[in-house]
Amino acid sequence: MKLIDIIEVAIGGGDSPTMVGTLRPSFQGGRSLASSSFEYTPRYLQSRSAAPLSPDLPLVTGRIFTPANKTLFGVFSDASPDEWGQKVIGANRAILRKKNPELPREMGEFDYLMGVSDATRMGDVRLRFPNGRWQSSYDGVANIHNLDRIVRVAARYENDEATDEEVAYLNDIATSPGGARPKANVMTKRGRLAIAKLPHSKDGDLDVEAWETVALTIAKSVNIQTPEFQLVQTPGGKSVLVLERFDRIGSDDRRGFISAATALGIGANDLGARTYEDFADAIGRLSTNPGADLREMFSRIALTVLMNNVDDHWRNHGFLRDKKGWRLAPAFDINPSPHRGSINSRAINADDDPRKRDIRNLLNSSQTYGLSSEEAAESVLSVATALERWRDVATSLRLPASQIALIGGAFDQEQLDIAKAVRVTIPRTTIPLSQPQPGAIWVKAHNRGGATIAEHWRKPPSK
Repeated sequence: MKLIDIIEVAIGGGDSPTMVGTLRPSFQGGRSLASSSFEYTPRYLQSRSAAPLSPDLPLVTGRIFTPANKTLFGVFSDASPDEWGQKVIGANRAILRKKNPELPREMGEFDYLMGVSDATRMGDVRLRFPNGRWQSSYDGVANIHNLDRIVRVAARYENDEATDEEVAYLNDIATSPGGARPKANVMTKRGRLAIAKLPHSKDGDLDVEAWETVALTIAKSVNIQTPEFQLVQTPGGKSVLVLERFDRIGSDDRRGFISAATALGIGANDLGARTYEDFADAIGRLSTNPGADLREMFSRIALTVLMNNVDDHWRNHGFLRDKKGWRLAPAFDINPSPHRGSINSRAINADDDPRKRDIRNLLNSSQTYGLSSEEAAESVLSVATALERWRDVATSLRLPASQIALIGGAFDQEQLDIAKAVRVTIPRTTIPLSQPQPGAIWVKAHNRGGATIAEHWRKPPSK
């Protein structure tokens, strides 16, 4: 992989994607990225199908520069690898330097973006040298029949035992998309690109992939969109969760993707907190069907709270682009966690404690999601009822009693009881209401996405 300072950007699959513009980085010593700029091509701006790549890249002429809290625009950050992919790319770079010492030792954010396989990069963004090849050009996909080998090689890499050939193998298949846990790109039996989520060396006796399967199964049962998924047992006795990529249609057609972090304008240098109410506002602004997406998001938050999914950071929510515009992406990376009080999750609203979230705060925010009190209560009750089956789902996946006992703390019985006690016939006034914050704004009743939203207090704008 060559280090470059200017790249052409296109979108779409196949051999002739649509050219959209040029990305230029600006460095501050070595490969440390200070900022970047992007410029759409005149031809793309004149196209009837032109659409912003992400909210921070409006369709305007001339160069657009990253804001102070970002070094890359959101859509490019979302297409970049996270911890696992960066480690693999860095390890492969060290091997390549043995043969070519002129390659820079240091790698930065821009280089990691370019190091991901073009075939598997998240979303529909394509990158290349001016008039050159799509980067990076290695295949990037393994056969699903090779899962046992992939698991063994990933484990050897985590234990610092991998050979140069094994590191190169991982670099080919395991750098995209993001996340800290081991994963690889595989092709399913029906020819669909998928992510294989692998065991982690620090999992101990907990089958994390199987428990995520439990969560996805419950989510799907209450009509929450999920990727197509399958839990696979390798010949070596390890669980691998295979999820079809929702940003791909067929074998090569691609869909644009941005994370909630991008939708909310959150950057690497941004320390400001955001809540689910803030994300609901983003859905209202971006979605082409905000009524449906807000309702589904309400159910997802209920599931997140009631199963103590603490890994709900803003890169674990997102939007997909279709022909009309942005829609809420399927739910992903949802896991029950028995650990409470020590991890800051995403707060429901400004009154919520992110270390101990309360389902009543969600119920009291129902208008934000275009729901009446009765509809909100029905949604929460549906999720709570489905979650009561978690032991049955776990047993059907042959999870042992020891793990079932360990994970049981994730399902807060007090919160489940509160959720089940709220019946659609109970007036909203029976739910203890939080007092409005100083500076809160009174919002009159209005329509959003075809749904009537009742009058309510809106938290003060974030500074």
